[in-house]
Amino acid sequence: MAYAIDIREVSTCTCRRARRTTRQLTQIYDTALKPSGLTANQFDLLTNLFSATLTDQKSLPIGILASRMGMHPTTLTRDLRPLIDHGLVDDGPDPRDGRIRAVYITAKGRERLRKAVPLWRRAQKEIQRALGRDASKALNDLLDVAFDKLAR
Repeated sequence: MAYAIDIREVSTCTCRRARRTTRQLTQIYDTALKPSGLTANQFDLLTNLFSATLTDQKSLPIGILASRMGMHPTTLTRDLRPLIDHGLVDDGPDPRDGRIRAVYITAKGRERLRKAVPLWRRAQKEIQRALGRDASKALNDLLDVAFDKLAR
């Protein structure tokens, strides 16, 4: 038996709205970051790996990085490939458990990230101008709450 499609019901879909907004945000960041040769996703990966170095971790196991990114490990591995190919990230056995693959940002990756940050700042300011400071903060807070609740 076929079910009727109620487009009014479907148009209230949270996923649909979130994906539409995410695509728009990604376009803004990708455009801003283009001179650095990084995409918004690659910038995010590099910042996560760089942040690990600030806590005396030289590398992150794939599973932990995937969890931080909200990604499946196989998707993360695919997304890391261009960064590895360009020498911005490298991988190897985890120093704490050699059976686990870990990744780390290279010196070249840190330098690329350093050059990309001013471009990211411009995109960030563009978003804040468009939404307003209060709405930007409220959106970020809501996104953090939603991620935490949905990731359980």
